[in-house]
Formats: sequence, C-alpha cells, structure tokens
Amino acid sequence: MSGPELSDAEQAVWDAFPSGRQVDLRHHIAGRPPASSAVVRAEVLARLLLGDFEPLPGRVPALRLRGATVTGVLDLSGCDLQYALIAQACTFDQQPLLEAASTGLVDLSGSAFPGLLMQDARVDGLLRLTRCRSSRPVRLTRAHVTGTVDLTRLSVSGAPALHGDSLVVERDLLCRDAVMDGEVLLWSARVGGTLVVEGAGITHPEGATLNGDGLVVDGGLFGGVPLQAPGRPLVSEGELRLQDAKISRCCTLAGARLRNTNGPAFNAERLHVDGPLALDTGFTAEGPVVLAGATVQGPLLLQGATLNSVGKPALDASLARINGDLAAGSGFTATGQLMLEETHVDGSVILAGARLHHPHGETLSARRLHVLGRIGGEGLASTGQIVLTDAHVGASVELPNARLTNPSGNTLTAWGLSVGGTLDCCDGFLSEGHISLTNSRIHSDLCLEGTTVDGPLTLNRISAGSLRTNNSTQLRSLVDLRHARIGVLADLPDRWPDVLLLDGLTYDHLKITDPVGERLAWLAREQAGYLPQPYEQLAAAYTRQGLDDAAREVLLAKCRRRQAMQPTAQRGWGLLQDWTVGYGYRPLRAAVWLLLLLIAGTCTFAVHHPPAVKPAEAPPFNPLLYTLDLLLPVVGFGQQQAFNPQGWQQWLAAALIAAGWILATTVAAGLTRTLARK
Repeated sequence: MSGPELSDAEQAVWDAFPSGRQVDLRHHIAGRPPASSAVVRAEVLARLLLGDFEPLPGRVPALRLRGATVTGVLDLSGCDLQYALIAQACTFDQQPLLEAASTGLVDLSGSAFPGLLMQDARVDGLLRLTRCRSSRPVRLTRAHVTGTVDLTRLSVSGAPALHGDSLVVERDLLCRDAVMDGEVLLWSARVGGTLVVEGAGITHPEGATLNGDGLVVDGGLFGGVPLQAPGRPLVSEGELRLQDAKISRCCTLAGARLRNTNGPAFNAERLHVDGPLALDTGFTAEGPVVLAGATVQGPLLLQGATLNSVGKPALDASLARINGDLAAGSGFTATGQLMLEETHVDGSVILAGARLHHPHGETLSARRLHVLGRIGGEGLASTGQIVLTDAHVGASVELPNARLTNPSGNTLTAWGLSVGGTLDCCDGFLSEGHISLTNSRIHSDLCLEGTTVDGPLTLNRISAGSLRTNNSTQLRSLVDLRHARIGVLADLPDRWPDVLLLDGLTYDHLKITDPVGERLAWLAREQAGYLPQPYEQLAAAYTRQGLDDAAREVLLAKCRRRQAMQPTAQRGWGLLQDWTVGYGYRPLRAAVWLLLLLIAGTCTFAVHHPPAVKPAEAPPFNPLLYTLDLLLPVVGFGQQQAFNPQGWQQWLAAALIAAGWILATTVAAGLTRTLARK
C-alpha cells in the first residue's frame, strides 16, 4: 500500500513494518507542519497488524512506533495478532480496543489514551504500560498474560481506574509508582510471580483503592519500603482490601501509608499469607486494620507501625491464626483498640515498647487468645484497658516496665487467662486503674516485685504457683484474693494495702516466715471483719512448716477476734477462757492453774478434813490424793468416794471438779496435738 492515500508518516510506518524497524515520529518530517507530520490513522496500524503487507524473507515483522498521534479507533477486538504491538510515547485520540484479542508483546509505554479495553484478551509475552497516561479506565478483566504486566508509573483516572478482576498474570504484576485516581479491581486475579505496588498512589476515598478480594499471588506482595531505604511506599486514600486473598512467600507493606475516613484503611479478613505479614517500619493506617480470620504462616510484624482509629478497633485480628510471632514491639503506636479475640499465635506476642492509646475503652482486647509462646510487653504503655479474657499463653506474659493508664476503669482485664509460665508484672510495672485477673491460671509465678498498682487489684479465684512481692511493691487500693489458690506465698505482709478480701484464700507454703504479729496484722485488714477461714489457712500453713507455736498463736488470735464480735453478755465468758486457758491453746497455763488449785485444795482439806461416808471402812484421809481425785476426771485414788464434804467444803469440791474437767481436758488436748505431730 502506497501513494496519496498514505501520509508521509503512515508511509514510513508501512515501509518499516515488514522488517520490524522502529519509526520515531518525534522528529517531524521536513516540509510538513508539525501537527500533521506525526499523525497516523488507526486503520493503517490495524491493517498492518492483521497482515496486509508484503513480507520480507528472513525478517520478523513488528509494529515499532514512537511519538505518533494515532487518530481513529484502533479496533483489534477478537483478532488473532501474530506481530508485536509497540507504540511508545504515542497519543491515541480514541480508546484502543483489544477485547478478546490474542496477541504477542504489547508495549504502549509512555503513551496517552482515553482508556484501554483489553478484557478477555490473551497476551503471549509482556504487557507494558509504563509511564502511560489514561483519562479513562484501563480494562483487563479476565485477560491472560503469559509474561509480566508492567504498570510502573501508569497514571489513570476513572471509576474504577483499573479493571483487573479475574486477570491472570503468569509472571509479575508491577504497579510501582503508579498513580490511580479510582479503584484498582483485582477480584479473583491470579499472579504467578510478585505483585509490586511500592510507591503507588491510589485514591478512592468513597470506596476501595486496591480491591484484591480473592486475589492469589504466588510470589509475594510488596507494597512498602522500609524507612531510609530507596523507593517510595504505597499510599492509599480509601480502603485497601485483600479479603480472602492468598499470598505466597510474604506480604510486606512496611512504610505504607493508608488512610480511610469512611471505614477500614486495610481490610484483609481471611487473608492467607504463606510467610510473614509485615506492617512495620513506618507503616501508618488512619482507620481500622482488619485481619479477622486471617492466616499468617510466618510472623505478623508491627514494629514501628502507627495505627489510628476512632470508634472502631485500630487492629482487629480476632479469629486469626499466626504461626510465628505477633511482633508489635518498639515503636508501635496504636490509638484505638487492638482486638485479638480467639486469635491463635504459635509464637510469641511481643508488645515491648509499644504505645497503646484509647482513653474511653479497651486498648487491647484478646479474649480467648491462644499463644504457644509468650506475651512480652516490657516498656508497654497503654492508655485504656487491656483485655486477655479466656486467653491461653503457653509460655509467659512479661510486662516489666509497662505503663497502663485508665484511672476511670480497668487497665488490665484477664478473666480466665491461662499462662504456662510466669505473669511478670515486675520491675517498674505501673497501673493507674483497676487490674482484674479473676479466675486466671498461672502455672509459675505471679510476680508483683517492684510493681505499683494505683487502683483495685482483683485476684479472685486465681491459681498460681507462687505470688511474689518485695519492698518496692506498692499496692495502693483494695486487693481481692478471695478463693485464690497459691502454691508458695512469697510476700511481705506490710506491702499489702489497708483493705483486703481474703475469704477462701489458700496457700501451701509461706516463703518468708515473718513474725506472727505481722501476719495477724495482715489478716486484720480483711474488709469483712472477722472470718474464720483466713486464720485457719494461716495456721495450717504454719503447721505444715513445723511452726506449731506460730499456728497456736494464729488460732488463739482467731478465737479472740471471734469473741470480740460476740454480744457483750458473751464476752465475759470468752475473757475468762482467754485468761485461764487461752481458749485451749495455752495448755501450760492450764497446767499451772491445776497446780495452784491442787495446792489450794490440799492445804484447805488438810486443815478441815471432810467426814468419811463410812468411818469404819474409810481409808486414811490424804488431802493431796483427795484433791487430785477431785481435779482429775479420769484418775481415781479412792478418796473422793470415801469422804463426803459438808457445807462450804461441798461447794469447794464441786468447783474443783468443774475446774478439773476444763483444765485437764485442755492439757490433754495440748499433749495430744504435740504427740500427733511427732
């Protein structure tokens, strides 16, 4: 084809096509006006690509065009193209149509067009749209590209900007530094290599930005750049969605900046990542990050991330499974709740140095969290409540130097928490608010050494291997230890607050055997007043440790406190019991009284013998044996039955018999306790 029907530019393209030579029309043809010297009709290009030319033996035809202005519609829909389509730095005044086309290499890099239609197309090789500018959507729905799709620095405005639902890319999908003013649809798309969105800027405030629901990526998703590393991070203005997506190798959004004022900034419910999920090192989300039901085979990395959310959780990873660590340590900041309810973490949850802020609610909600490793939060700072209800931690929960602030409510709620190791709230741990560990199970230590709790501390029904305090412990409000079960109580009694709840508290061993008076002062802090169980428990602990005298002191104190609670009429009898026999816990005092009564009775009856019942049969009167017969209820010397006192002696004998029963029984009980322990 030649002659007047072709312009000079078109003729140059026609002549170059059979040999695959490039035609660069950026330099205008001599003698032609600049505006017309680079114009090429779309129908001319279509005829060439469809085979309307004279082939040259030994040459590979191809359209290699640069700097042209293509007029008309380049319509290759449904066509089977055998030749490469390379139109770089060209301007198309109409949308190129390649719907359901089958072609080889397509390279439109640097070109501008009002949209591109390639849905259901097949490209055997590379699809390159680098540095392209499109004023309307680019449509790649259900397209199949056997090579790489390169959208680096592509600029599109439309609604949506890129249709890529059900797109299949056998190698990489590169969107590095792309600018999309509208949604990028990748529903159910599949990428055999990597998906790279580093430096991309996607804006769609009223909806999704990158919509990858059901997306499958075999080589990893890369959308962030660590701080001080070359390149720019992903910027998303709207909802970044990866619901039900499956990403192999890794998913990294380190340094990415996500913002959505109308909903989640990052919505990845049921996301599956066969490796780490990195939301760290400068990652910023203005809006909730949702990982509910996600599966991460490696760690979830949040160090250095900043999450801000108003009214909804800053991070929702409920029902998620993380096979590595959940690392939200140094530099991590969250304004809003972290929700880890029913989450399963095979590694550790690391919150060391994190900053959590939610003044009107829970900063960390981890109900039924399951962690095989440890929860480590050294230096954690939280404004709001941390909830670990029914959570299971295989190793330890470590919170040294943590700062928890919520003066009007709970700082830490861990009802039903199960910890395989230690719950470490030592060495500078500070809570301004209520801590509740009701019904928690701690297999090793509950450490409160160096702890400051400016608010109630509820340890109701907890179970712990040991409970430790020291001279640096400051518990400034009510502590509830009701029905707690402690193996070793390694505390200092004077470090507990003035108000305690101790009913039902049990412990097997006292690590520090303080003076009994200090322990009794500790029991006296019981808010309900006198309760028998705390005294009996303390006495039992002393007895197990062989401290019998201390145990008796405790039981005596129990009786005295109980008597003090009695009506006035009954207190006199109690005072008499205390003064005479120490409620039975002073057997030596009873023996002394027996001896005094024996001496008094012997002297009295020695001066005034009682008359014999049968004078002819009565044995010689012995005042000592007669008094012993009266005082000792079991032993008999034959004197009491032989003599019958009269008058005042009868009353004296009755008093000696009554006193003997009381005092001898007290002495016998004391001897029995002593012999039973030997």
